Amino acid sequence: MRSFKEITKGKPVMFYEYIAKCLVGVTIGTLLMQAFPRQNGQYYWLLISILLSITHDNNSKVAHDRMRGNIVGSLVGLVMYLLHSPPNLLTICLGVVATILLCFTLDLIGVCRTALVGFIIVVIYEETHSSWTGAIYRMVGVVLGCLIGLGINYIFRKITAPLFKAAERTQDKAVPIEEEEEETADNAGE
Repeated sequence: MRSFKEITKGKPVMFYEYIAKCLVGVTIGTLLMQAFPRQNGQYYWLLISILLSITHDNNSKVAHDRMRGNIVGSLVGLVMYLLHSPPNLLTICLGVVATILLCFTLDLIGVCRTALVGFIIVVIYEETHSSWTGAIYRMVGVVLGCLIGLGINYIFRKITAPLFKAAERTQDKAVPIEEEEEETADNAGE
């Protein structure tokens, strides 16, 4: 069995911070679901987006890109739904091509899979519920969830940045001592 230090790769603060951020995100999402029970189904997208936007390293670019990818996928899904309802193989194939094309054009190829998943979810949701409003609700939920995730990343970055700097200073002070011991051992062998 691996040790805790191996699992966290020597960064326990980052490990605990990521757990705390995810718990805060789940709490916010769940409280919103409970506060608005009529729209409960729409908050699943919000909760999923919160967790997808929270990063272990507070990288907000990931959250921005995922949000943009989901918007692209949702919009293409809405257009394909309006083009032909219920969607058939041709409109789904056109939607896949349009999503990939938009991702390339907008330099979002890194989140093209996210956009494609968003497209498929919207197309399937619309077919099941026969309503174009699902795409709008999903897009709003995704954007709101990503914004909440970005906010959590930002707040935690402000709180934990001093901790990480202190940990780095501690490690920097420890490294020269180890290097000094290695040099002493190398010199003794000569």
